[in-house]
Amino acid sequence: MMHNTLKKSIIGFLTLVLVLSSFSFSALANGKTEVNSNSERLLVVFKSENLPNNVEQIISNAGGEVTYEVPQIGVIEVTTNTPATFLKEMMNNRHVLSIGPSQEVTLDLPEFEVASEEVASAAPIENIWESGYQWDIEQVTNNGASHDLLTNNIDEVVVAVIDSGFDFDHPDLKNNVDLEGSRTFVPGTEGVTDSWDYNSHGTHVAGTIGADGNMKGVAPGVTLRSYRVFGATGGAQQIWITDAIIAAANDGADVINMSLGGTRLLGQWFYTDPETGEKIRGGNSAADYVAYNRAIRYAVNQGATVVSSAGNSEQDLKSPAKVADWQNANRNDGWEARGAVFFVPAQMPGVITVSATGGGFGTEDRLAFYSNYGNGAIDLGAPGGDLGPDRLGGSKYLVLSAVPTYMNFNTGRGPEAKALFGNGYGWKGGTSMAAPQVSGVAAAYIAQQLAVTGKKPSPNQVQTRLQQTAVDAGKRGYDEIYGHGIVNAERALLNIRR
Repeated sequence: MMHNTLKKSIIGFLTLVLVLSSFSFSALANGKTEVNSNSERLLVVFKSENLPNNVEQIISNAGGEVTYEVPQIGVIEVTTNTPATFLKEMMNNRHVLSIGPSQEVTLDLPEFEVASEEVASAAPIENIWESGYQWDIEQVTNNGASHDLLTNNIDEVVVAVIDSGFDFDHPDLKNNVDLEGSRTFVPGTEGVTDSWDYNSHGTHVAGTIGADGNMKGVAPGVTLRSYRVFGATGGAQQIWITDAIIAAANDGADVINMSLGGTRLLGQWFYTDPETGEKIRGGNSAADYVAYNRAIRYAVNQGATVVSSAGNSEQDLKSPAKVADWQNANRNDGWEARGAVFFVPAQMPGVITVSATGGGFGTEDRLAFYSNYGNGAIDLGAPGGDLGPDRLGGSKYLVLSAVPTYMNFNTGRGPEAKALFGNGYGWKGGTSMAAPQVSGVAAAYIAQQLAVTGKKPSPNQVQTRLQQTAVDAGKRGYDEIYGHGIVNAERALLNIRR
């Protein structure tokens, strides 16, 4: 359909850190005018979760222009060439709750150094599931035992993947991906169904959740729907993501997988006028946190179970004040965060937050070296992959999954996936790879309960079941590394408690 438009920028099968990039789009997805690269992007949150009828006039009078809006939660993105003047004017408006920078989110996979290995020339492995390379899915499903417990209505459960898109023609995905129901939120992309993957991250996540072919996901056959918010280089504005959350909830998604994240402030933003040095407050409730909170609450209230990766910054999430110091030390845009800085959506109320574990091939479970952790912040652990117990084990300890068949994944790092498995497979590691393991278990449990009771469980019921049936790891009971334990599909479907 669109393969001939694919650019020659190719992502390796072992993805390194995806560096934040600037975008230049000809038009915005909602029909607004393009953003001037010299303008300041601001997020404006109104006190009401509905936009004022004259919102565009309010913004124009203050010297700004509305470039994106999510009316269901009372949030807009604005550009202005005079941020200091705009802030002062808008904070005097009785409808405005808070204003802050509109921050970009990146797909920050950890960096791995993998020694090159020669792969003997042979016919590709046709049954990847039985090859032993899917150690992560084997662990979560008890070597496929949970697959035998899947109910026939698994396709009635929809997992929305807010990510970089899908390869809708991938042989292990094409029978259960919903092309017509998928959407794009990336400004400048063509049409509402342009949710194809030009990065590889989203396809990889989708494969872990529900692939059903040479490789198997946690819940083979579950309906997968793409909500594309990332371009090829892995950058997305927060408001695109919140818009996608609302859309997925309105579309009736049962599970929303968010293998993405960044830091957001619960406190106050201050902007320093570069000309006068004056510090201008952006409101008592940080706009970026409020926007995420409203979107997640909206989705949960609609019945969607929201699953998020914990993040790959090796941070202790129980200390948000220290995270604020860490973030401010890395800012140079005139904004300063005062208060507690949280990783989002990982630390938002209502989200199942997943840390990443390493393991496989006879090794013990361990927190992956890059994974965030923290008492009270982690709900579950799941395989995310690393380089083995001594970090020298090679790519086999990472997570193998689907990647776009129309992209080249030979980078010379580790054994070439194509030589081993044929086209369309690759390794990645990160909490991004752990979250879809939990989403797959959640989907399987929802399908089972629908078949047995005739109705779907609430997000709270799903989270409770997954936590009660997780395999305890680390300290006895809840701990800061694995949360309530490592998710396990067979135990969840059999209701086996610790």
